[in-house]
Amino acid sequence: MDYGVTTPLHILPTGLDAAFSKHGDGERFRRKYKIDSDRPVLCHVGRSAHEKNIDFLLEMLVLVRTEIPDILLILTGEGPARRHLETKTHTLGLCDNVRFINYLDRDTELKDCYCASDIFVFASRTETQGLVLLEAMALGVPVISTAVLGTIDILRPEKGAIIAEENLEDFSIKVTALLRDESLRQVKSLEAIKYAVSWSAESTTLRLIDFYNAVIDNQQTVPLKTPGPADNAPDRIH
Repeated sequence: MDYGVTTPLHILPTGLDAAFSKHGDGERFRRKYKIDSDRPVLCHVGRSAHEKNIDFLLEMLVLVRTEIPDILLILTGEGPARRHLETKTHTLGLCDNVRFINYLDRDTELKDCYCASDIFVFASRTETQGLVLLEAMALGVPVISTAVLGTIDILRPEKGAIIAEENLEDFSIKVTALLRDESLRQVKSLEAIKYAVSWSAESTTLRLIDFYNAVIDNQQTVPLKTPGPADNAPDRIH
């Protein structure tokens, strides 16, 4: 539909706090929650809400477990779907493979949680930006995620992430393959750290300054209007 809007639009994302890139302590997190240091761990950070599509991740985990029996999925956050997700975990027989953890302090335990994980998994359908993806990447955690709405604007192949379809087989195959390939995880980790820098608050601010300068450079002014009988206001630039 044509709304008649001709003014150019430019979208600038929320910048990622540079302090968040300071590494957490994954081993400390594993010790606290009694997770073996060599156990493969997937992580999801976010509100436990139905639109986050966490049901899909649980169903995907069933397939991953057939290949990697000791896989653990950490679900961090609270919300209206929490009880439903706990019930589904029990129904799917995943009680030994899923750990529910409440909200974590952003400056300490949340970073530790990210760093304790081998892969960050995500399948939300309603993100505006998906900043948790960038947080994970800033800490060097590879991401496997679907790419829709806001997440499609963030995720890039060869930039620390693997894009998967919202398809249980496709998603589980990609998770299993990455868990089994330590060298690829290292490559993705380095890609992720480098890519996240381009989304930092400092980088976003520089982009905003560039935008302002471009507007100033291209600004066209209209000659001052001569006041008429019905126009006693001061002249203005339109």
